[in-house]
Amino acid sequence: MSTHTLTFKQKSLRLSPMYLFFFTLWGVFLPYLGRFLLAQGLSEQEVSIIAAVVTGVNMFAPFMFSYFSDMLGRRMIFIRAGYVISGVMYAATLYGEGFWYFLTVFGLLATFLSAVLPQMEAIALDVLGSEKSRYGQVRLWGSAGFVIIVWLLGILLTTYSVRILPIIGCSLTVLMFASTFFIKEKPRKTKEQQAEDATSNRAFKVDWWQVVVLLLVLIFWQFGMAPYNTFFDIYLQQFGYPASTIGFLMSFGALCEIAVFFFIASFFRRFSERSLMTVALALTVIRWLMTYALPESFIALVFAQTLHAATFGVVHSVAIHRIGHLFPDSKAGLGQGLYVAIGTGFGLSVGNVLAGLIWTGSGVVFIQGAIWAVLATLLTWFGFKDNERAN
Repeated sequence: MSTHTLTFKQKSLRLSPMYLFFFTLWGVFLPYLGRFLLAQGLSEQEVSIIAAVVTGVNMFAPFMFSYFSDMLGRRMIFIRAGYVISGVMYAATLYGEGFWYFLTVFGLLATFLSAVLPQMEAIALDVLGSEKSRYGQVRLWGSAGFVIIVWLLGILLTTYSVRILPIIGCSLTVLMFASTFFIKEKPRKTKEQQAEDATSNRAFKVDWWQVVVLLLVLIFWQFGMAPYNTFFDIYLQQFGYPASTIGFLMSFGALCEIAVFFFIASFFRRFSERSLMTVALALTVIRWLMTYALPESFIALVFAQTLHAATFGVVHSVAIHRIGHLFPDSKAGLGQGLYVAIGTGFGLSVGNVLAGLIWTGSGVVFIQGAIWAVLATLLTWFGFKDNERAN
């Protein structure tokens, strides 16, 4: 049965487990990476370098898979290979020591995790077909997994060693691998179909100026997100917050993100991508300023985390939605690869380096994040070309 003949509920049941386990693993990997590395005797500066590499591999890893998967039309085999290798690398973090060892192991782990993400997104958009605007209702399961694991680990880490992180991570890669079998691999296209796609692709005029504008917005956005991803946990520890509270704050932000993913389809019907992105980035400025100015106020931090609904949920949804219209289906892997490689990889990598350079234990890194968010907001407002309120 073709996936395009399925109901949305059937499509969601096939795609949701893949997102659930993938982003649950990210909830183990990313928020507590700094805590794990500090426990291994590394310095804050070494942690920032490894965090930069972990995100920096996004600059090339997505293309490593995207090129061959677009050429062969076989995305699932690359996704499964990436999951297996990721599990092996996560197991390796239980052994060895020192900066160079962890730089290598976490760098390879991040390489294969980031390489499969654009393939997942391309498969999801292909399966959803004319219901692309409901992508958020599938993606929200990834956020749900992230919420649960970050909150749960915040509790567990008050009692257990950080060495539980790789054990949980290895278990999740097994579930990630299993989840891919819910999605039927598309048959390889015939030569006639490939020729038809090539003709359609040549007729599809990619607006490269709008692609460049979008990527610049995403780079600036990720420059601002980098301090949160790397230093938020460490920053709040200095104000006496226990791991359980920090875990709650991070998971609460992701919970608010889920609400946005559930309703994002209706937003796209009512507002343009330009309007949605501009408002979301403006709220990002407010979020980072509050995080800097009011770290000792739990209520203020809860409100700031509420804004994660816009500062990640809306921004990411608009980016995926916009790329889906800027690139033809035959180049979906390239479009999503550009987002992950340049918008995320380059943006977070450089952002982590910049944050590490000015990190002194204070919240100045969040002022830096607010400045980058201002630039992203202005570029969106003046650079985005309004398109149809697409479905």
